[in-house]
Amino acid sequence: MNLPLLKDPLRKRSYFLVVQRFNWPGVAASKGFMVTPYQQQKPSLTHAQTLDAKQGRMLDLRAEIEKITKLIDDPRYFLFLNTFRDADWKSKVLNHYHRNIEANVKMHAPLDALEEISIELTFDKGELKAIIQMQESIREFNLCDLIK
Repeated sequence: MNLPLLKDPLRKRSYFLVVQRFNWPGVAASKGFMVTPYQQQKPSLTHAQTLDAKQGRMLDLRAEIEKITKLIDDPRYFLFLNTFRDADWKSKVLNHYHRNIEANVKMHAPLDALEEISIELTFDKGELKAIIQMQESIREFNLCDLIK
């Protein structure tokens, strides 16, 4: 995320941002953040209340814009703007990382279960999850762990 990208939430009057730690391959631990914009305070507070104190918090851009700009300007940190609300995000992520996910699952799955693998992606409150179904077994994984 960069300063020009911050204009999008402002233009859409999404003044409430939930900023939380976010792991992604290639980003050092504790250096990645997901920024989720909200137009209304209530859903942003609901999201923020699910986070531990050191995991993230809500910011009101109208009063606390300097806090987010400090993170954006600091080259040690990577900020991702949450665009997972777009209708086609799941297909884009699956197309890009399908091989990694499948290879990781095959490494840990019993051989007879390898024929039927169903992958469903979810994104809720800043966390990407992969729900993997192999025959009768359903397991949930942190997506970042599967695509490394």
